[in-house]
Amino acid sequence: MGQMKKTSKKGFTVAELLIVVGIIAVLVAIAIPVYRHKAEKAKEAYDIYTMRQAASAAIDLYYMGIHDESTATNAGLLWNKNPDENRCNAYGIYDPATGGFIASKSGDYISVHHGKPYGKGTKIDGGTKYTMGNSRGTYVANLDYTNAVVLVSIYPLGDNKHVDVYWKYVKSGNGNSAGRYVGDQNAADDPKYSIRIPLN
Repeated sequence: MGQMKKTSKKGFTVAELLIVVGIIAVLVAIAIPVYRHKAEKAKEAYDIYTMRQAASAAIDLYYMGIHDESTATNAGLLWNKNPDENRCNAYGIYDPATGGFIASKSGDYISVHHGKPYGKGTKIDGGTKYTMGNSRGTYVANLDYTNAVVLVSIYPLGDNKHVDVYWKYVKSGNGNSAGRYVGDQNAADDPKYSIRIPLN
């Protein structure tokens, strides 16, 4: 009767397993920050895209003839009256789902927009640098936009006709308060960071 040949199945040693686990851990540690950076950059790009879309929609409305309360209301905006015609403006929340605007007074942001901010950018800095028409800046990559929406103000009268597009918080959280501009919590009526487009 022939003898059966014994084969020995040799597995990994503990040392070899530790080396494999160590290599995987190093690769993961390298990949996670890279992924987070790329993901954050994509969020920032989405926010800037939303601002640009809002600016385009606001400019279209300006050329359609917004110049008083009636025309602003017909466009879905509110009208801010002021003795100084340079400060009169039509304003409202931009709705990226429809490409239109939601009329909203300062105290009604949450109820009118149903408490659903759509900003994506977080305090993680994705490295985005973007300025358009405002020397103070347009979008700041290390600010929190997650509780905010884009607003527009159209100034169609006087000798300084322009459109402002900016972010405002609709929910409090992460050190921000509802109704305040992103990046400038203390300003009452002048957003520090915005797209500003002259219309003269």
